[in-house]
Amino acid sequence: MIFPTSLRGLPSEFVMHSAPDLPFRLPPVASHRFEQFIEKRHRIFVNRNLRMSSVRWVGFDMDHTLALYNRNFIEALVFDMAKEVLVAEGGYTSALRSVRYDPDFGIRGLVVDKERGNILKVDKFHYVAEAFHGRERVDKETRKALYTGGSLRLSGERFWSNDTLFGLPEISLYAGVVEALEATGQGEPDYRRLFDDIRNSVDQVHRDGSLKAVVLERLGECFLRDPRLPAALEKLRREGKKLFLLTNSDFAYTDAVLRYVLADGILDRPWWSYFDLLVTDSQKPGFFAGDAPWADGRGDCHGTPCFAGGNVALLEQQLGAAGDEILYVGDHIYGDILRSKKSVGWRTLMVVEELEHEIRATEESSADNARIDGLQVENEGILTRLLEVREALEAGRDTKLTRYRSLPPEDLKALDDRLAALTGEEHNLDR
Repeated sequence: MIFPTSLRGLPSEFVMHSAPDLPFRLPPVASHRFEQFIEKRHRIFVNRNLRMSSVRWVGFDMDHTLALYNRNFIEALVFDMAKEVLVAEGGYTSALRSVRYDPDFGIRGLVVDKERGNILKVDKFHYVAEAFHGRERVDKETRKALYTGGSLRLSGERFWSNDTLFGLPEISLYAGVVEALEATGQGEPDYRRLFDDIRNSVDQVHRDGSLKAVVLERLGECFLRDPRLPAALEKLRREGKKLFLLTNSDFAYTDAVLRYVLADGILDRPWWSYFDLLVTDSQKPGFFAGDAPWADGRGDCHGTPCFAGGNVALLEQQLGAAGDEILYVGDHIYGDILRSKKSVGWRTLMVVEELEHEIRATEESSADNARIDGLQVENEGILTRLLEVREALEAGRDTKLTRYRSLPPEDLKALDDRLAALTGEEHNLDR
């Protein structure tokens, strides 16, 4: 189950189920009695029926789920900080400082070919549909020559697949640096080493606290705050659901971010009061398959039980619930959704920020798409008629050739007139 952004204006009672009213052939769309009042880009899409009355606990990730980042700002920030690490500590040329972040270049799902320095877009069968070297598109002939072996084996060391929003600055930085280094005229760089260095530089700005320090100083620039979010969480609680937070972020960072994101001048309550249990430093996806104990330290946050570390078995003991009694909302395909579903059978809901844009773009182009569909139907009719005309011409010419001497003059003239008319129609259809 997926939805475009986060819980905004969630109806108080609803059943999500498969329905035929699909925008641009997406998975089945959420349907309830309020559906007509909700724009498609704000609806919830499902691939399996879900009756919310069977769900006792609703859990939330924080980053890119409850706390939506201002992506252009945060991605450019990570890009620039990692680039500076490459130059200042990695020994790379200072010319890299001129490389600028392109927010329109990378998307989730791209694959890095560390052997050739290419960035690939592959289809669901792992065939290469598009390739870029640096930020330049590889032409079709070259692409086919490079990747002639059919579907790629993405599980090896050669390829890296990005399935998170956090990975977008790495994709863009890799493309930009490949382009910049090759422009120096010093030959091809070591593409694999470059990739590893970029990964390490991004990890470093996350690990050493430098990125976090900037984020905490500039919360208003880093996060998008929606005043409807606190009310949506409270609505779930009023309907009898218990809520928990499960995040990899540490408590101090979580506290600062949610103080900002869940600030509400109307309800005027602390962020932790929206939850019945808090888990920070969870180390997902290992949390769902490991046996780590709760970390020592915080056990209560102003009346809300608060834990760090741990594993899913310990969490379910605290919840008094398991399996499909729990619905977990996250943004990470593997760390949040697949592992929680496959390992412990939780119901899952994935936040896909990009989906809102895709739906809007599809709706805005609906008139053009309808016109194209109409032209395709018209073209099929023309091709069908053209085939009929050519078959009639061939038959008429055969008749004239074989029966020229036996046909009465009036029949021969009628045949010539018919052939002339068909020839004219063929010319008009084939223009």
